[in-house]
Amino acid sequence: MKTMKRRLLAMGVCLAVLFCSLVPVQPVDAATKTINLTVRYKGKNVTFEKFRNVGGSKSKVKCTMGVKTYAAVKKAWGKANKVEKDNYMGNGNSYTWKNGKTRIVFGAYKNGNRKGDIVIDIQNKKATLCGIKVGMSKMQALQKLRKQFGKKNVSVTNNQLLVQMGYYHPIEFNLKSGKVSNIHFMSS
Repeated sequence: MKTMKRRLLAMGVCLAVLFCSLVPVQPVDAATKTINLTVRYKGKNVTFEKFRNVGGSKSKVKCTMGVKTYAAVKKAWGKANKVEKDNYMGNGNSYTWKNGKTRIVFGAYKNGNRKGDIVIDIQNKKATLCGIKVGMSKMQALQKLRKQFGKKNVSVTNNQLLVQMGYYHPIEFNLKSGKVSNIHFMSS
């Protein structure tokens, strides 16, 4: 009697394993994917934008601010090299971190809260954007971008890789001689 129960139990477990392996795997909804637009500069990472629903249609992609104050960026990278008054749309300042040909601009109101304006212009190896740096080969950058943003969001031309995130400005990776020569992104 005991051996019969053990055999039935073992057969039940085998059938359960067999059934589970035959059930098709349902893909996870790709529309819920979130991607951070992160700049590495002076050995520290700062996330400026967060794109949500990247796998979905263009109209469903939403962008939210990552870092929200000048103080947060200053904590990571130190004081800005250049501070300019910005009177457009209210009183504020444009803070610029510059090292050689790399320039990162962050717009903030007088109280230090972010306006939303950023310009990322990387032309040397002093910074990276989303893990891509100047001098990286086209194929290596392309593989990394497709893995991170998805194949449908990355387009390739002879001298440029573009990452389109919904209706927002694309991230530009310009190429020269098969290598990334500069990286540009702007948001306002």
